[in-house]
Amino acid sequence: MIFSRLKPRVAAASTAAPRKRRGYVVDTIVALAAAAVLTYLYVNLITWVEMSTLVPWAFAPLPVGSVLPTGWILGEMQTMAQGMAGHEYDFYIYVNESRWLQGPGNGGTDYSPLNEALPYWFNGLVPLAYLIDNNRLKGQVHTAAETVLNLQTEDGWIGPEIPSDRNFWARAPFFLGLTQLAEANSTWEKPVVGALRRFMDLTNTMLRNNSQGHAICPPHFQCYWGQTRVHDLIVSIQWMLENHPSTQDALLWENMNMFYDQSDYKWDDWYQPGVYQKVVDDPWITNPDYPYLHGVNAGQGLKASAVVRRFSHNDSLIAASMTAVNWTFEYHGAPSGTILGDEIQRDLAPHMGSELCTAVETGYSLAYLYHALGNNYYADRAELVIYNAMPVMMTGDMWAHQYLDQPNGPWAVVNTEDYSHPHGPFLFTTAHSGAATTFGMEPQYPCCTVNHPQGYPKFVTHSWGSVGDTGLAHVLLGPSKVTTNLATIDCDTAYPFDHTLRYTAVSASGLDLYLRVPSWYNPSTSTLALDGSLVALQPDPETGMHKLPLPAGETMVTYTLGAAVRAEPRANGTVAVYFGSLLYALDVGSANTSSLPHAFDDARGTGLHDLPFPQVRDYYVKNTHKWNVAIDVGTLEYHGMNEGEGLPTPVFEYGAPPNYITVEGCEIAWELYLGTPGDVPQDRTCFGGKETFRLVPYGSAKVHMSELPVVKL
Repeated sequence: MIFSRLKPRVAAASTAAPRKRRGYVVDTIVALAAAAVLTYLYVNLITWVEMSTLVPWAFAPLPVGSVLPTGWILGEMQTMAQGMAGHEYDFYIYVNESRWLQGPGNGGTDYSPLNEALPYWFNGLVPLAYLIDNNRLKGQVHTAAETVLNLQTEDGWIGPEIPSDRNFWARAPFFLGLTQLAEANSTWEKPVVGALRRFMDLTNTMLRNNSQGHAICPPHFQCYWGQTRVHDLIVSIQWMLENHPSTQDALLWENMNMFYDQSDYKWDDWYQPGVYQKVVDDPWITNPDYPYLHGVNAGQGLKASAVVRRFSHNDSLIAASMTAVNWTFEYHGAPSGTILGDEIQRDLAPHMGSELCTAVETGYSLAYLYHALGNNYYADRAELVIYNAMPVMMTGDMWAHQYLDQPNGPWAVVNTEDYSHPHGPFLFTTAHSGAATTFGMEPQYPCCTVNHPQGYPKFVTHSWGSVGDTGLAHVLLGPSKVTTNLATIDCDTAYPFDHTLRYTAVSASGLDLYLRVPSWYNPSTSTLALDGSLVALQPDPETGMHKLPLPAGETMVTYTLGAAVRAEPRANGTVAVYFGSLLYALDVGSANTSSLPHAFDDARGTGLHDLPFPQVRDYYVKNTHKWNVAIDVGTLEYHGMNEGEGLPTPVFEYGAPPNYITVEGCEIAWELYLGTPGDVPQDRTCFGGKETFRLVPYGSAKVHMSELPVVKL
């Protein structure tokens, strides 16, 4: 508007007849100078307005509670609430005796100086409680939130640390829980936003004071933990800017910039040629790149560049995000969709482990990337990790979990090999206790005990997104129900165990329904019908979305994805077998024994006798079928669900899913390495003759072989 008002004045100045030539020249110069200054101010004003606005989402996430689980995934989340996750507040000392519940300097307990146990638990329990409408769990998270907020210090700090001991990291998961609580229950908006505002004022002071708590904090590892994960804290700042704008906004922008600028560990710097370690020669925590190499850090870091781009407007970070995901999974990825890293990422060896923490953080990062950037590849990978890598590491009743899962792990027992092996102290089953692949309360280390509950809830909350004012997009496929002021849509499906999705949409004024088409779909066998009439399926090549305009009223949409068995190459002449978004593993059988649960620092002791829940046990699983098998991929044959067949609860218990794949193969010689299947043998000479083997959904195969050598029979 400044520029439009200027134009007539400039025109008048340039056409008026001068009384004196000298005056005419001066007037002209003044007018042109004024025009240049105002044009400069206008352009910079526009730039300032753009740069003080967050980059829009490709598919904007919906508030917690807008999307609810249905079908089999509701059953899984209810089982989670009835299992370990839903009872940690009742007995688990790192939650119910947390330092967070005592106040700064007043005692309490945690498993590390990072004080992350209660924040991890809170981050997952808030959406779990509200998505399944569980009043018992709601009461627990309300009590925890009220206690922590009431203990906020006068200067604004939230958490148990005294001023000389403060670091920002553990605030990130706790604040993610708080923002979800405020979305799910409006009565929490005022106390949550008020507490965060006071904390952000203090944050600004701390960052201006030599980066206190971020670059300066005792001991140093607390700093680099916070720096490699600071984008999770920035997510909460952006939530405040988008949902609760105020006069504090300029300070929040300054905080985001200072958090990024004052970090020694920037993920966009790491994923550069000559910097990123495709092969890690030094797998020790003393490696100077350890903060980048740590598996859970890497899982969280996948979304870092997309988070930074939202406030920096640096579009080069779009390519940086894709590089991060591509390199991570090309050089350190498991076939189940997670990141291989026995603490440190090393290579693609199928005996390498991956933490349950890594799986849930990777799933959240990939879902975030799709919402932020809209590339279908991210959504495909988010489904892969949550439908495979996460459930395989939990017992069906979800009272026990693994710390590490191996792509080829045909047994889960306490490893008695020498764990001072020269390859390092963190090598899969030999790590510290030898119990890393067993199922229990806290095998190896407690972080996954408290962090795993976020997996399913965050997947569900990110399974739908909005597109402008008139569109809803089914982002991550599965059974769910979404309700907004635009429409209510119920998706009835057994996906990913079956590939037909039936939508019932009710809208007062109509809407655009966006359906994501995974990259593995078969165009010739996929169909889409609107109220019984076939519609040509035409997904966008970038987002994978098919836009389907729906009229007002009630509409029925039937969407069927055609799929075929895929044998995707892995390292050393092996393959991983998929159908749709499910990975299939060799069924090696299952024979379970159990014991009293063990504390992580006494894995070989007599066990804990005084826990109030008898369901808390440690489990040891051995194979009962052959594991040293090579397969002929030309004989793979898929066997799906029968029409009208339902899914059991829990669906990822061993033997529960009805679908499977058969294949012909044979036994081969395969040596062990530190008590587990070693490198895949190159000699595939069969012995014992040809047999038919069964492959089952990976998530249900608690012990398994998923990277299989190939032989031609």
